[in-house]
Amino acid sequence: MSDTADAPPPVLSGPRLDLVLVTVEQLLARAASDGPVDLGYDDPHDVLGPRDSPLHHRVPQVLADPSVNPWLVRLAVLRGTGKIVGLVNFHDAPDESGMVEIGYSVLPEHRRRGYATEMASTMWSYAVTHPAVRVLRATFTPDNEGSRAIIEAAGLAQVGEQWDDEDGLELVYEIGAADYATRWDLAQPPSRS
Repeated sequence: MSDTADAPPPVLSGPRLDLVLVTVEQLLARAASDGPVDLGYDDPHDVLGPRDSPLHHRVPQVLADPSVNPWLVRLAVLRGTGKIVGLVNFHDAPDESGMVEIGYSVLPEHRRRGYATEMASTMWSYAVTHPAVRVLRATFTPDNEGSRAIIEAAGLAQVGEQWDDEDGLELVYEIGAADYATRWDLAQPPSRS
């Protein structure tokens, strides 16, 4: 699905956080283990282990097509400390319409410090430079005011609703990649055909 040459790099850096790709080997090792695996960073909460981690969705994806992994799970690591403060990922490589959907979570003790905003903006800022990406999407439950604030401040607008079997009703927000890049004065690929 995804050409390795066009894949996101192993680390995407924001002002305070490095978003470090979880390798296929690490994903598969954690899926096969009853406990944490070495991710190379301070991980006292076993971020890949909880029931609500994206692991149960991402492992089948990488087993079907390992080339999508660079779009998937990344550790949000606080630079200088090596502490994992959360996870961020796109749900898949860009689809046939060029859409990528983001997901993120911040560990409870690290919330309300702007990490989720930084994680999302770092991922989106990379995505809009990728020639295959034309639409940025985010979904969240109607009661998630924190995500709503992050997503609306970034310029995404509600385009609909959907039903998610795990989360229930979700609001669907999108923005064109070119519009996001213009709004935030970011470089864009030369053609979006």
